[in-house]
Amino acid sequence: MTPSEWPLRFVPRRSPPLWRATLITVAAFVGAMVIRGLLLGWDQAAGLSATYFPAFIIATLYAGPRFGWISWVGVMVLGWFGPNAVISTLSREAVLAQFGVSGAATVLVAQGLREALLRLDESIAAEAKVQANLIATEQRFRTLADSAPVLMWVSKMDGSREFVNRAYLDFLGLDYDSAMRFDWRALIHPDDLDRMAAEEAASTVSGGDFIWEARYRRANGEYPWIRSVSQRRFLPSGELSGYIGVGYDISDSKRAQADLTRINDLLAERVQAALSERDVAEAALRRAQKMEAVGQLTGGVAHDFNNLLTVIIGALDLMQRHPGDAARRERMIEAAQGAARRGERLTQQLLAFSRRQALKPELISVDEVLAESEPLLRRAVGEAVTLTLTLGTGGAISSIDPSQFEAAVMNLVVNARDATPQGGGIRVETHSCTLAAGEAEDAPAGDYLCVAVHDTGEGMDADVAARVFEPFFTTKETGRGTGLGLSQVYGFARQSGGAVTVETAPGKGATLRIYLPLAAAGAARAVATSEPALSDHGPARRILLVEDDASVGEMVEAMLADLGHEVLRAEAAAPALDILEAPGRIDLMLTDLIMPGGMDGVQLAHAAVALRPGLPVILTSGYTGDTLGAAAEAPWPLLAKPYPAEALAAIIDAVMGKTSATA
Repeated sequence: MTPSEWPLRFVPRRSPPLWRATLITVAAFVGAMVIRGLLLGWDQAAGLSATYFPAFIIATLYAGPRFGWISWVGVMVLGWFGPNAVISTLSREAVLAQFGVSGAATVLVAQGLREALLRLDESIAAEAKVQANLIATEQRFRTLADSAPVLMWVSKMDGSREFVNRAYLDFLGLDYDSAMRFDWRALIHPDDLDRMAAEEAASTVSGGDFIWEARYRRANGEYPWIRSVSQRRFLPSGELSGYIGVGYDISDSKRAQADLTRINDLLAERVQAALSERDVAEAALRRAQKMEAVGQLTGGVAHDFNNLLTVIIGALDLMQRHPGDAARRERMIEAAQGAARRGERLTQQLLAFSRRQALKPELISVDEVLAESEPLLRRAVGEAVTLTLTLGTGGAISSIDPSQFEAAVMNLVVNARDATPQGGGIRVETHSCTLAAGEAEDAPAGDYLCVAVHDTGEGMDADVAARVFEPFFTTKETGRGTGLGLSQVYGFARQSGGAVTVETAPGKGATLRIYLPLAAAGAARAVATSEPALSDHGPARRILLVEDDASVGEMVEAMLADLGHEVLRAEAAAPALDILEAPGRIDLMLTDLIMPGGMDGVQLAHAAVALRPGLPVILTSGYTGDTLGAAAEAPWPLLAKPYPAEALAAIIDAVMGKTSATA
């Protein structure tokens, strides 16, 4: 405390008790009167005088303004009634007025001084308190910052530090003053330096906060990953003054991230291995399923063909044992021929399912074909079940094999009849539609003609519905179906460029739909020939017969000879070419499609025409296999096996240009 400040310590912060204030006031005036008595004599001690002014000041400052004014009033009363000790030419009233004004001014000045001193003292006390709080706050901040396990700093605009915490010093291994001047760029790992420089430049341009991740060298030489976050700090005026930042070790999270990446890569490898194993297992399962299907197919075919062969062999045996019984011979011949025809239909159904049958597409109106087939369909359904046809394609045209289409519809209707109880109904309807990609299995997106057969039967569960198109799969009792009807429908639809679907549920009946592509004008090429029986087979011709099966070749040769033709035989393409290269007349070549020796019938036909331009060719086969596409594109007709002599004669006459108007 300075000498000028110590009187302020005696100025009360608030008014003192009444007794103390009274004592101070009385003491001040007694002192003033004593001083006046000593100077002017005791008889003049109570008179008005300037010696009261210090008493006014003391009473006002130390007892309070009330006592200053009380003192002034008391002196004025004393001066009015007491002796006038002031030597003056003025009257008592004038002297009293002059003294009163001066005394009042003194009290007012003392009161103002007292209030100013009190405010000054309060300001000093408040400033001291603020300073103490600031020191305590800073101390708490430093204690908190030093106890934090992360790096903390406060920087200026030039990058120098204003404050760093203990963790910062420990990381650098420097003292406080050295750390304040240290350039952090010297600690960045060389592999991160260029990236950090680019990020710093980008952040500086954007003027935002800084968030960086890099490896920094610490005092022990290690390079931990540090994530630093620096936020802008501003002066009260709003001016940017620097940054305050924190940095913390993220090495564990980086290692965890690397481990996670490694685990993900390992997991991906194992998933890929598992998928590969699954693919192998699925391939094995498919092979097993194929073998099971082949076994089922083989068993079914063997069963049916054994039945047919039993009829044929038995009929031939009876004819051989009773050659003279003409009536028995005719019955046995009819039975053998009927069995052979059933075998032909069986092979056609198998070929249709495998999409290996040579179809004979024509531009037909599906509605017209169904309308013509309605009487036959009604006879197949019978009277116990109602059949309704709803034809709505408006005469739309499709390029399909009409006979195979009729067979497919018949198979669907018969299958629906067998599933429908008496009093039920079957509805056949047609309409044009547009299929999206994937809406029907393997059918490309486009416009289609849909033939749907609905029945009111018991329906099927999902397991049965998934197998309805398998060959020889049937839910009917023994003797009521071969299981090839829906297989033929499936094969016909797929080979015609369409698809077949089934919609069913137990107790809801079933709906099977055939989707056939709509044909553009002129899109189909006629590949079929009529097979009417002709009474006149034309002149005898010299025919080259190429057939690798000796039994078939012998039979066809006999048929040709019976028609009056001369036959040259070859069992493969090579000997056939030798015959073609030799001199001599050849009017026609009849060749099988599939033969040994590396050359099929289509290739042989091209070679034959090259050797003998204009040579007529007829292709024949019971199974076209992979040559189906080439046969369909070839300019020669295809005669499907088996065939009777009349069909053979008709196609020969058609090729040779001697067909009638009905051919």
